[in-house]
Amino acid sequence: MKKLFILFVLLTGLAFTTKAQKYFVYDGKVFSIMFKCNNANTEVLDVQFSSKDKTTGEWKWSKFDVYDYVDFESTSVPGFIFYVKDGVGNKYAVDYFRDENYVTVHALKSDGSYGTEWECTLRP
Repeated sequence: MKKLFILFVLLTGLAFTTKAQKYFVYDGKVFSIMFKCNNANTEVLDVQFSSKDKTTGEWKWSKFDVYDYVDFESTSVPGFIFYVKDGVGNKYAVDYFRDENYVTVHALKSDGSYGTEWECTLRP
C-alpha cells in the first residue's frame, strides 16, 4: 500500500510540473504540419512536419528549425509566417491564415522566392 501511495504522489507531482501544451495539426495531401503551443495558446513552441520514412514506409514527425518569424496578427489578414528549415537544409515558409484556419506551405528557392505550394487544413 505504501508503494502504491508513493507511486501516486510521484505521478501527481509529474503531472503538475509538466508544461501543458496544445497541438494543432493541419493535414495536406503530401504531408501534415503540427504546431505545439503553450496551454494558453499564446505562443508557438514548436513546428513539425510529418513525412514517410523511405526505408520503413512509416509516417513520422520531424522538427523544423525555425529561423525567422513574421507576425500579421494586427493586419486585415491575421496570422503569421514561420520560415523554417528541415533536417537536410530545405527551406520553407509556413503561412498560417487565422480567419480561414488553414496553412499554406511554400518551398523557398535559393533566391528566397516561393516555389511549390501545398495547402493543409485543420484536422478535426
